[in-house]
Amino acid sequence: MKKLLINILCGFVPNKSKRKAIRMRLNNPITYKMANFAKSFSKSKHPKIKYTYGYRNANFVIAIDDKWVFKFPLSDNGHDIAIREQRITDALRPISPIKIPKMEILDFNGITVRKYEYIHGTGFHKLSRDTQNKYANKIAKQLAKFLYIIGESDPKEIRDLKPKPTDKPNIMYGWNQNDLWDNFILNPKTFDIVGIIDWEGAGFNDFEKCFTHGTGNSLVKDMLLREYLKYYSIKN
Repeated sequence: MKKLLINILCGFVPNKSKRKAIRMRLNNPITYKMANFAKSFSKSKHPKIKYTYGYRNANFVIAIDDKWVFKFPLSDNGHDIAIREQRITDALRPISPIKIPKMEILDFNGITVRKYEYIHGTGFHKLSRDTQNKYANKIAKQLAKFLYIIGESDPKEIRDLKPKPTDKPNIMYGWNQNDLWDNFILNPKTFDIVGIIDWEGAGFNDFEKCFTHGTGNSLVKDMLLREYLKYYSIKN
């Protein structure tokens, strides 16, 4: 009933941005305050704002002016997850052949907020299946190179985050983002991968975890694995 009343009330507000702000404030006052905090980083008098809720509503995610993305935890203060993600991305960013967005940790009323640079492009999961299949080979080659280089890396700065600090990378085993399908961003004109986002679940483990979430595409996965194994045939 509350949601219905809010939708009716907001229907009388002609301005889209004001309508979104009012709906946000009525639905949850704390998320309205979070949005204002994020907007304070904009240099515009009328910031462009987009927001969504993360997986299982664990985070409230706000994009400002297509320049910054802020991730506010909703279940706890988010400190441990943020520190871990920053350590991993800082260690892997110089190694990765695909851009990993820079991350900054902020404080909002005792809540640890993650601020990322915005990656312009289109998520793979937003492409039609026909388009995914058409460019499957090009996409698979880029992901295979990424998986191989990141997986073979062993930065000393994050060895303590592995299951065992002495664990060594191997075929289909090593550092990985853990949730690829919904988190790599493409240039919609060239279909080059311009960034890989959302590293909070990254880990040192079996690569199969990369493909267990999201929409997925069996053709891209099969091509990716073939290309990935070529690196080992060359290496040996």
